[in-house]
Amino acid sequence: MRMAHRIFAPALCAALPWLAVPLSAQTADSLAGAGSPPPPLVSAGRIDSLAGQRQTKSTSTAMLLSAILPGAGQFYNESYWKVPVVLGLGGYFLVEFLDNNKMYVEYSDQYEESLETTPGGDTQLLTYREFYRDQRDTFAWYFIILYAVNILDAYVDASLFDFDVGGDLSGAAHGPPAPGASLTLRVRF
Repeated sequence: MRMAHRIFAPALCAALPWLAVPLSAQTADSLAGAGSPPPPLVSAGRIDSLAGQRQTKSTSTAMLLSAILPGAGQFYNESYWKVPVVLGLGGYFLVEFLDNNKMYVEYSDQYEESLETTPGGDTQLLTYREFYRDQRDTFAWYFIILYAVNILDAYVDASLFDFDVGGDLSGAAHGPPAPGASLTLRVRF
């Protein structure tokens, strides 16, 4: 019970500051165990409560999963909201590619038939054929770009998985300020 208090109480108090109740030194010693060191400070990073170590994600595993199945790297990185975005866009681009390819083949066949009856063929059919070919190629490029961005996102997300986003962003926690100019912005409402 003492170990659970040492791990979860500081995290709970950091997450919910209104819940923190000041304790007397005697009460704090009795809760933590007399003579024991104070509980470690907890930052806003992801902490594995069993091992007490920061969790990390492998960038190569995330990239490999995303390369094999788009969205799998995002799932591995616990960015669950990105999975339907990647799969939805990928599905949309694939359906549009296939639909435009079907139309391209139809108009290409019709144009080839018109070449047999009319010298130079039907220019309207040629225009439609070229339009659907361009649309098909555009959606192929969209799919390729989405695939590459999916892999890049998995890499970045895995790299920044254990990035500490604390509440104090002033830089004062990192030591004294470096010499030089500073700029302070105060907004009043």
